[in-house]
Amino acid sequence: MGSEQKTVDVNFDSLLRIFTVPEGPDSTLTKIEEGLSRNLNQFLREHIVAEEKPLRDIEKDFSNPAIPEQPEFVSDHTQHLLDTLVAQSVHTSAPSFIGHMTSALPYFLMPLSKIMIALNQNLVKIETSKAFTPLERQVLGMLHRLIYNQDDTFYSRWMHSAGHSLGAFCSGGTIANITALWVARNNALKAQGDFEGVEKEGLFNAMKHYGYEGLAILVSDRGHYSLKKAADTLGVGRQSIVSVKTDENNRLCTRDLKDKFAQLKQQNIKPFAVVGVAGTTETGNVDPLKAIAKICQQEQCHFHVDAAWGGATLMSNNYRQLLDGIELADSVTIDAHKQLYIPMGAGMVLFKSPDAMRSIEHHAQYILRKGSKDLGTHTLEGSRSGMAMLVYASMHIISRPGYELLIDQSIEKAKYFADLIDAQPDF
Repeated sequence: MGSEQKTVDVNFDSLLRIFTVPEGPDSTLTKIEEGLSRNLNQFLREHIVAEEKPLRDIEKDFSNPAIPEQPEFVSDHTQHLLDTLVAQSVHTSAPSFIGHMTSALPYFLMPLSKIMIALNQNLVKIETSKAFTPLERQVLGMLHRLIYNQDDTFYSRWMHSAGHSLGAFCSGGTIANITALWVARNNALKAQGDFEGVEKEGLFNAMKHYGYEGLAILVSDRGHYSLKKAADTLGVGRQSIVSVKTDENNRLCTRDLKDKFAQLKQQNIKPFAVVGVAGTTETGNVDPLKAIAKICQQEQCHFHVDAAWGGATLMSNNYRQLLDGIELADSVTIDAHKQLYIPMGAGMVLFKSPDAMRSIEHHAQYILRKGSKDLGTHTLEGSRSGMAMLVYASMHIISRPGYELLIDQSIEKAKYFADLIDAQPDF
């Protein structure tokens, strides 16, 4: 910000004010809140400039690495953010913004997000989240039921059971996929005899004990790049990702999957997971999940479905058959910040068995104690916000039939768009 900007002295009174006293009715911040509340789209149209500004010019506004020695007034700094940040942001709510998975949000999420931020809960443990913990467990139960459709007795027994989990919230599909493959790896290299399991003894001792020459994750060549990150993180290496051919419809070829299993067996390489994709990033196709599940059962291999993009289709009774076989998966990734219209940062991984995540269980004396219902016991991430609250609210306010309408409309529009392209000789 410019040197002519007004500043305020640093003292406890000024700090106390910004922590406890809201801005006045004529302040820039208050006007922004009013504008957002009255008409979100108009606010975005007015403040996000249409003119394209080169990134190198935008970087000039954010090139000072020094932490300010003088504080600024809230309203002045808010105006600075409007001029430099908001103005050059991406208008994800624009009707023409159709090339990405980020979309407009329901208006009610803004005031609810303020509640979530004001409460500032930490979902790693009960002591810092209280009611948010059972709420998150319920949301995981709701998504678990959407996928696996167990009876009421199952959810009464397991949804709030200490030491068990139906899944985990995380920042997105990447962490969800890593978590699923983490569970798969640990279960494939579990304790046996004198060997205490890969989670305790490490990958080198695990391979030595089991006598494998290597490990493998099988996925079609349409698999998400996060799987390579997972292989790297889990210590099995990116070369352990075995690419399975796709057919003319961009779906995993089950014949080639069987061939790959046979080849790996000859090489003494243990396939510890197969990943089926339910909604590929490039083409939106769904792998033959039921057929893949059958092969995985025969090979005793963990079957994970990456449904980060397409999982919300289960909300539609008209199109959920596109994901037939997903209920046979050992684990499923779904991103609520895609087709469930939640703000960025709401990924989930669900596990068919309430015992599955025990293979990645962690405890500590001061936190995540044995027998507690602390969610951090089974999550890769430690401190987390209460994003589950927004998913919970949306599923109640929009409801399944509401999501069904949104999903159906999106699919019909996609079909219409595809027909337009097919009708053009240029394509």
